[in-house]
Amino acid sequence: MTLPPSSTQSAPNPFKRACRLAAQAIGDYHMIREGDRILVGVSGGADSMVLMHVLHELQRRAPVRFELFGATVDMRFATMDIPALRAYCERQGWQHEVVAMDGEEVLREKGMGGKPCSLCSRLRRGLLHGVADRLGCNRIALGQHRDDLCVSLLMSLFRGGGVKTMGAHVPADGGSKRLIRPLCYAPKAMLNQAAADFGVPKVKSCPYLDELESDGDRAFCERLLAELEGRFANLRQCMLASLRHVEPAHLLDPAFLDFADLAGPPPQSPMANLAED
Repeated sequence: MTLPPSSTQSAPNPFKRACRLAAQAIGDYHMIREGDRILVGVSGGADSMVLMHVLHELQRRAPVRFELFGATVDMRFATMDIPALRAYCERQGWQHEVVAMDGEEVLREKGMGGKPCSLCSRLRRGLLHGVADRLGCNRIALGQHRDDLCVSLLMSLFRGGGVKTMGAHVPADGGSKRLIRPLCYAPKAMLNQAAADFGVPKVKSCPYLDELESDGDRAFCERLLAELEGRFANLRQCMLASLRHVEPAHLLDPAFLDFADLAGPPPQSPMANLAED
């Protein structure tokens, strides 16, 4: 997606930079097409709120037409300030709705009170997909940013999950929809500053947030990246560049290795039997 020049000549502020990076990512990964109906997952956090602002700005200036809808999943946690979120969305003139379920009760029933994130995430996604189906949306836009992608790459590596991160544009729900992450190039600090400039309300959607920030794996990896950046300049941007430049032949997945120059099937290595011991 290429935007026409802005009418203002002032130095770009965090929001304008976020719009430019989002437009670049949308173009690079073909996220939005003419006539798309996009549901934005508005969690109440700074990232998703700025995403909604960004997409509305791009909708105004983009060469293709698309529709936007916002949806918030209310897990009925006592910490979440739904009235403040509703009021903010109304002031912006956004099409926005709240869908609710008793998250605390479900987590207790499933015995997931100690480690709720994976189940909570699945429940939220399921409700978002339901809203998307009802509204006829073929895209769901999520607010993960560059730093989230870097952390997810580390967590996948550390847990043996493969060389992967959150996809910028991937099929979902059996291919009936697509998940897009327009902020995948945008740094977290930039989005936080843009949210502050907009006066985005503090909506604490997770009662486990303090615990996760002190002892959670994702927060640990965020702190690790901050520490490493003291030695490796522009670390997160370099990791993003690496994610955009994958060399499968220099990894260890046989599915991506070329043995075509070998005559017949490759002989079994005499070292293979060691793997059976």
